[in-house]
Order: sequence, then structure tokens, then C-alpha cells
Amino acid sequence: MQLRPATADDLPFLIQMLLEAYNWDGTPSFDEERLRSDDHAVRYVDAWPRANDFGVVAEIDGERAGAAWARALTADRPGYGYVADDVPELSLGVSPEFRRRGVARALLAELIAQARAASYRQLSLSVDPGNVARKLYESFGFRKVGVNGTSDTMILDLQPDSTSG
Repeated sequence: MQLRPATADDLPFLIQMLLEAYNWDGTPSFDEERLRSDDHAVRYVDAWPRANDFGVVAEIDGERAGAAWARALTADRPGYGYVADDVPELSLGVSPEFRRRGVARALLAELIAQARAASYRQLSLSVDPGNVARKLYESFGFRKVGVNGTSDTMILDLQPDSTSG
């Protein structure tokens, strides 16, 4: 597996991975048309990358396998896992054919490293309580700090000396 920074050329793939995240339980509740027309959902990919966006793409045998990226959203246009303007919210998705191979764990570890390198103090996310990804997030130290709709908002403190994963 190779990890590389996410670029503007990855936008179509990030959209695919966001759809994987939205449709985590196999129910196709979101498609690309709905994502692009939903003001709340499109916030995670609109005009990717903005100045402070960061992310990583995993490739296996030359194929993109998954992606994780983060964007600091604002109080006037928050994400589902919004905590504060200076706390980026992460999105993560893995293509079905590459699941259960450690891709999500590698992506999350690299995204956390990028956030620390950029001197962010926290990362946030939104996850459905029934989503198996929640266990992955908890294994890195994310903790629940609130609820938005049916999903939990979780944060990770990014102390430079702590270890994760």
C-alpha cells in the first residue's frame, strides 16, 4: 500500500469515498447527484482543496483504494461533526474491494500525522453509532462529545507526544 497527499485531481475519487462513507451500511441513501445538491454534504468536497485542506489517498497495485481528508468548516456553514472553526472535520472512505486490509487504519494514522504537522489541536468527525468504523476511531483515541441528528460527534486531542493506533 502506498500513501500520498490528496490533490485537486483526486476530487472525483474523494466524492466516491464520501459516498462510501454516507452509504456505510450498504443502503444507497446518497448518490453523486444528491451529494452535489445537498448544501450540507457538498461542504466536505466543494472546491477541493482549499488553502487549509489536507488529505491522503491510499493506493494498492496502482489503484486508489481509499482516502481520508480534513477541512476546517465554519460556524455559519458547519459540518455534521463541527466542533469549532479551528478544528478540522475528517472524512474517510475505503472502496469496498479494499476493505479489511488495513487501508482505513493507515489513512487515519497519516491524516492524524498531517493534522499534527499543521499544528491543529484537535480533529473531529461524525459517525453513526452502528458504523463499525467507530471502533477504529475509538482505537485512535477519538471520544464522543455530542450528537448531531442520529450521529455522534467525536474529537481527538492532538497532543504532540501522544501515540495512536
